[in-house]
Amino acid sequence: MKRLLFIFTLLFIGLASQANEIIVSGVTTENIWQKLGTREQKLNIVGAKLLNANKINKRVVFNVNSSTSVNAFAAYSNKTVSVNKGTFNYIDNDDELAAILAHEIAHTIDYYGGFGKAITMTFNSKSYEHKADLLAIDYMVNAGYNPIAMITVMNKIGGESVWDWGIFWSHPKTSSRLMKDYEYIYVKYPKYLTSDMTKNINYVNWTYTAQKDINKFEQKEKAKAAKRGNL
Repeated sequence: MKRLLFIFTLLFIGLASQANEIIVSGVTTENIWQKLGTREQKLNIVGAKLLNANKINKRVVFNVNSSTSVNAFAAYSNKTVSVNKGTFNYIDNDDELAAILAHEIAHTIDYYGGFGKAITMTFNSKSYEHKADLLAIDYMVNAGYNPIAMITVMNKIGGESVWDWGIFWSHPKTSSRLMKDYEYIYVKYPKYLTSDMTKNINYVNWTYTAQKDINKFEQKEKAKAAKRGNL
């Protein structure tokens, strides 16, 4: 009985190995782009479009990190923008991917300022996060992407930290970031606030959570416009 079980196990392993070989042999020079590297392709296409449309004259390299956690980051050491594999589960379109890449591109361009600039960014990280968001919105618009995607994707992946203590926390609260992004779009790119993307369920969800802040900001802007009209 043990010998029979052993033979059956070997047979099963052999079949499994054959199955794996079939999967591997299914990749040919004709279909390799459809079978492998689709995330990497998309990353480089959207990334290159952002760089070219904004005439960025610094090299930025894009990479898919194998980590399943939700994160993206720019590396000072080699000017590489990495997006963790797990992040792609939360990206629904090119606009949202562009929002993530554009933000990290903004950090990478700052890193070209040298080690001193990198240290400054570290100790003043919150202001540089806001700066990267706003630059990213400019980059997106210049490349033909909808900046509302900055809000839709960040509403999905940006946590709302309990703590917000100066240099002890590197990123500002997501609610603060999203409101500043909205204000920037409202003032500089208002046409996107009537685009179809504002019907996105994640954008609608954000408007519910930020309704008081939105109303307060818009009232101030309308008051400013009325005052200018009276001059």
